[in-house]
Amino acid sequence: MNKYHIALSFAGEDREYVEEVANHLRASGVDVFYDLFEEEDLWGKNLYEHLTSVYRDQALFTVMFVSQFYVEKLWGNLERKSAQARAFRESSEYILPAMFDTYVEVPGMLETTGYIDLNKKTPGKLAELIVRKLTKSGVTLEGQNAYSENVKADVDYPVKAKGKIGRIIEKLKSYNWYTQSPAISDIMSLDWSKLSSDDAFVLGRNIYQCACGGENRAKEILDNLRKELASLPEERAIDLVNGMFFEVYFNSEGEFRGSDLKSRKLPNLLKIQNVKKFSPSISFIRRALEPYKAELPFRPNTQPETLQIKIKVKKADPPTVRAMTANGFDILSSDEDPSGSFWKLSYKGFTLKTLKKQLSSEWGIPDKQIDISVTKGFSEDDELRLPEGHCIKWPSP
Repeated sequence: MNKYHIALSFAGEDREYVEEVANHLRASGVDVFYDLFEEEDLWGKNLYEHLTSVYRDQALFTVMFVSQFYVEKLWGNLERKSAQARAFRESSEYILPAMFDTYVEVPGMLETTGYIDLNKKTPGKLAELIVRKLTKSGVTLEGQNAYSENVKADVDYPVKAKGKIGRIIEKLKSYNWYTQSPAISDIMSLDWSKLSSDDAFVLGRNIYQCACGGENRAKEILDNLRKELASLPEERAIDLVNGMFFEVYFNSEGEFRGSDLKSRKLPNLLKIQNVKKFSPSISFIRRALEPYKAELPFRPNTQPETLQIKIKVKKADPPTVRAMTANGFDILSSDEDPSGSFWKLSYKGFTLKTLKKQLSSEWGIPDKQIDISVTKGFSEDDELRLPEGHCIKWPSP
């Protein structure tokens, strides 16, 4: 019996890329050997013997991340030789080479061996490819994030057939605080060890929706998310958070919300971006948003992204914005159709502080992840105006 679907072999210098792959894989339900996922187990072990066993005996495949650093490392050589011993023993495609540096020669690996050029693959795309490889090899992934279509499009969730969970969800969908409040309390007192991943996911969606609607107990959960989830089984806590993130970006029919994001409580969710325990949740929502990334100013990330706003101002009375970009994209639009409440900025003056507050509100990005720079000679207290007939709008893809 193999303990892992995939073992990842790499040099420490390439860790940033590999860790993102590992998080994507774990979010997809893949049993993956990645050293930082196993710190407590590796602590005190004879690593020479243990790693030899992992790469030779305990995985269905080893993904070998090849770089100049990798072939020069002692531990990399140990892992490579162990994996090659397995491949030789079974005469199989056990080693899956992924090349950072395609010119590097790997001892014992034929030049004709098929490989993936990582210069052409994001970590998410490589993870998807690995999942497809596993599936084609007969592996059925039943991980914590393989949710049914009935919860991704929760309008189809079979409420009537779900007993107590169904009754709670019916109350949460009532849009009545007096009905929702006791239902929220009932959720947190459930026996979470008996809940399915689908049930936790749809409960997360509805808690988030109630919080956006102003229900006090739901708001309290979002305001103290890590503390509230600390007593839940870790897998169910991740399912709950995944449901909350999904509700931000996708409607009840499972369709992407576009510019009409439910972002009111998104800054609360983003507080867990760099919390290691919840990295599978960040990988989950990034994968879900991959097809729509051109339509978003930012996506949640384990290394929180900074939105760089650059403003060019024309000296006039009043000072008038000449250009405005967000991470290089032009967000000063002349179609007179602003998103959300950006229209307020089209008809009155605003300071950089006001703009940052509006951007945070509309796009759900915390203030500290927004960096605004303006033409030299203007300060954050100066009142600016948009050109007549212009508005702020994220560009359509």
